[in-house]
Amino acid sequence: MAINKIDQTQAIKNRRIDFITRITRKRHWDFGEMNPYFVEVFEIMPKITEALSYRQYKKLLKIEKEKYVKMAMLNYIRTRLCV
Repeated sequence: MAINKIDQTQAIKNRRIDFITRITRKRHWDFGEMNPYFVEVFEIMPKITEALSYRQYKKLLKIEKEKYVKMAMLNYIRTRLCV
């Protein structure tokens, strides 16, 4: 019985969420927007669809974070110039 890619990726995401939950509780952070992992969980994680290992997930996460930061900077500049 082979595990398909979607189930494998979902298992990796669940593992990452468990890690984030543990570290958040350990450091007594809220689960809101002030949490350093908020963007990862709600913005970046849904974009990662195919990761067959945790190492590959971390590589894709790094790429998506770079894209997110670049777009956030462009949006910030755009809104400041258009005001």
